[in-house]
Amino acid sequence: MTIHELLDLIRRPYIEQFSRAKAEAVFHIEPVLRRSDGSPATEGTLVTPCRCDLVRKDTGASVAVNATERVRLDDLQVEIDGVTLKISAFSWDWLTLHIVGMPHADATVLVREWFLQWFDEDDDNSKNAEDFYGVVHFVSDPVELEGALQFQIDLGSAPATSACELIEQLLERGPTGLTLS
Repeated sequence: MTIHELLDLIRRPYIEQFSRAKAEAVFHIEPVLRRSDGSPATEGTLVTPCRCDLVRKDTGASVAVNATERVRLDDLQVEIDGVTLKISAFSWDWLTLHIVGMPHADATVLVREWFLQWFDEDDDNSKNAEDFYGVVHFVSDPVELEGALQFQIDLGSAPATSACELIEQLLERGPTGLTLS
């Protein structure tokens, strides 16, 4: 099994639950939180926008889809060009990304740029075959933990390719370890 196939497998339970949730009412799907002037509302030191999962069209109530299932799998640990990559079963809507041995400023810039690329701030994406927009929803500010850097990421409806790209981009910058859990 490739890393892409593994990430696609991890993604599946969340997307299935998200699909069931959006079938329960008429929703705005994955809307960007916006200011009164229409610009995306941003927050944190990364100054990043955020998306809701669903917003009911009739009431305006926001509905969060929190994955209740995870794929059962053994932890994966591989070495790629001298970098240890660990992947544990995680919830697609709440990935903990742990980066070791990379300058924090470089990691922060890279994660922010990757996030904005997959966020689609201008809502240009068309719906995909799953009836979603293929976008990420949230990234936390980085937290330093024992010399490493940690982010929380809601991968939303983004495809497994998005997480693969993040891994590849980080590996190109030479960390000593990456953990997705």
